[in-house]
Amino acid sequence: MQSLFTFLAPYLTSPITWISFTFGACIGSFLNVCILRIPQKTFWKDLRSVCTHCGTPIPFWHNIPVLSWFILRGKAACCRQPISFQYPLVEAFTGFMFVLIYWKFPFVIRSGSQITLDSLETIRFAHAAVFCSLLIICSVIDLHLQIIPDVISLPMVACTPLVVFLHPELDWQSALYGVLAGGGSLYALGLIYYLVRREVGMGMGDVKLLAGIGGWLGYQSLVPTLFISSISGAAIGIGVILVTRSGSMKVKIPFGPFLAIGAVLYLLFGQEINQFLFYRES
Repeated sequence: MQSLFTFLAPYLTSPITWISFTFGACIGSFLNVCILRIPQKTFWKDLRSVCTHCGTPIPFWHNIPVLSWFILRGKAACCRQPISFQYPLVEAFTGFMFVLIYWKFPFVIRSGSQITLDSLETIRFAHAAVFCSLLIICSVIDLHLQIIPDVISLPMVACTPLVVFLHPELDWQSALYGVLAGGGSLYALGLIYYLVRREVGMGMGDVKLLAGIGGWLGYQSLVPTLFISSISGAAIGIGVILVTRSGSMKVKIPFGPFLAIGAVLYLLFGQEINQFLFYRES
């Protein structure tokens, strides 16, 4: 325990860590807007945040990420209706993710009193932050409605050329193979499942999302992502069956969040995961 604290102390005491968390929590507040409005197709309806119960505009001091929910004790100030715990949870989780991304890609260089930015690490940080933010939106919507909106997954695929152009490591061949193999592999699995069971087992939303993941991370990410998502999804599925005591193996669990888990873990720990999965003794 002491060694863990000693290891984390320089990171936790860094001002950039807390700036990253605050920035991520603010982005998480925007992600909550996307999660709420995208399925309802009301994204551009109101420029300001409004109460979901009575429609009253929410003042900015009642919309501080994470803190406002606790200050208001989980109830809207305007009508005293309950506010979903999803809001602070998504904000805090996004802040936490931005901290992990910064630790992975520390773009701020401190030399004495001088602070400079590493341009390549800044690009890697921005790529990872946008990527994770999109996956958070998809995951929460999928958990609620069991759909992955095309307005997120298809632009991810369409923006692959821009990502390749900007990212210092990703190349055209890897990204192209990632899109084709990502979408094609899940589509093939879903088709085989349908032919065998005569029922839909894999939604097209998952197919498009994995195509986007393959385009943004390269085809090398697909096997680890599918491996982690399958293991974690199966574990959660078995847990749900045991807790609900349904006795049925046909429990519907959205697969999008597990694809997101696998993709994010590969993004942050790809080298270690590849070494674990593909290690061969010489």
